[in-house]
Amino acid sequence: MKPPLSSLLSRPAVRYGLASIAAFGMDLALTMALRLGGQLSLTLSAAIAFIVTGLVFYFVHEFWTFGHDSSTVSSGRLVRNLTSLGAAFCVRVGIIGALELMRSPGPLLALVYFGLGAAASLTVNFLINKYWVFART
Repeated sequence: MKPPLSSLLSRPAVRYGLASIAAFGMDLALTMALRLGGQLSLTLSAAIAFIVTGLVFYFVHEFWTFGHDSSTVSSGRLVRNLTSLGAAFCVRVGIIGALELMRSPGPLLALVYFGLGAAASLTVNFLINKYWVFART
């Protein structure tokens, strides 16, 4: 019998959730650092942070989230992952940009905008990754 944690971590959705929490933390920290420290707009900060985090987490997804015994870096999956990130990027930056155009956010509202954009892009990214990028054929 597998230990409970091992059994839980054998599920891609659980691993995706844990990786997403880590990615969200990195993404949020980088976004706010760029916005507050770099004096960039929230939209530009979120765009830069999303790209950096997305590239880092491709490898996490490749070797852990959706990994299996024969996992290797795959140019095909990398291209599909970049396509998925492009779709999620458009969703996130589009939502944040639209909200920022309606009302320039202070620090608290910036977190709300970021959270709304992140939730939408996370959903898009998970579905594309699960059913296209890392689908086992």
